[in-house]
Amino acid sequence: MPYAHRKIIYDADTHMMERSDWIAEFADPSIKNLLEPFVGGKKNILKEIDLAIARFKERKSNVEIASEANKKFMSMDYKGWNGLGAFDAQERKLANDLLGFQAYILFPTSAFNQVIATKEDNVLIGGVEALNRGLATFSAEDSRMFPTAYIPLGLGPDLSKKFLDKAINMGFSIILIDTVSPKGQISFTHPDYNKFWAAVQDADLAVTLHVGADGGYSPIPRSFYNNQKQVPTHIEGDAPNDALAYMAIQYNAELFLSAMIFDGVLERFPKLRIGVVELGASWIISWMKHLDQSFRAFRKFQDLTSLKLLPSEYVLRQIKVTPFAGEDIGWILN
Repeated sequence: MPYAHRKIIYDADTHMMERSDWIAEFADPSIKNLLEPFVGGKKNILKEIDLAIARFKERKSNVEIASEANKKFMSMDYKGWNGLGAFDAQERKLANDLLGFQAYILFPTSAFNQVIATKEDNVLIGGVEALNRGLATFSAEDSRMFPTAYIPLGLGPDLSKKFLDKAINMGFSIILIDTVSPKGQISFTHPDYNKFWAAVQDADLAVTLHVGADGGYSPIPRSFYNNQKQVPTHIEGDAPNDALAYMAIQYNAELFLSAMIFDGVLERFPKLRIGVVELGASWIISWMKHLDQSFRAFRKFQDLTSLKLLPSEYVLRQIKVTPFAGEDIGWILN
């Protein structure tokens, strides 16, 4: 009997927990040895991954161990690389069966950080191509999985469009983008990106924003931590590791989406669909109020005539958010 208690449930945020050698399988020889070390070369995490792979091999070779793992699946005792189906596509299909959801949006994890850590454009380009090829291959095992193709918008509108065309040809229906443009480069709302947004709309792709895909944006000045208190050690991943950082988790998304509205992108492309994933949801209510107040305050001082709706109406029409466990969804809906 699956975990799902009703027929229609969509999982908006699942992840592949890549092995340390995973992306090399899909990378061109010219950049394979130029990629940054997986998980920054941290030996304790690499050891954890090796142990998880060993446990996976035990499940594959021993029916009793596999049966016990299936029974314990929903206890959540094993997460990350130790989770059922973390890095093996066939086992992920089994995990999907046990959950019983109708569809799963799939994001990369540590391999994404490995790719974007490079300082060389040619390695970044090759790494992104490998990342997208790998996710497409992993998801091909189960039609319920919808992989996200990463589009590095910071490389400029022309290269972004080429990555987008490849993603469309590969059958992706969802893309993952950054929210913040690199320093000194044009905004993603610049007219030069119109052809990109037009192509996204014409292909009926969903756009996703995700924690960690922010161009390296850091909203918390380090001086806030100079407080004679111990900050929790950051675990592997891109989520905030302390209460103060959590308060700013959505800042980059708020700024990006505000720019998409005020600069007229959502007006020009009314069928664009944007999902905000793993960035919380409670903030969206006050943000919508803040958007409308900003519009009323500044429309006399800057050209906002391209907006035919109130900013909050674009949010309602084109933007979805995913709440964290424990957020008061009833309050948000009301």
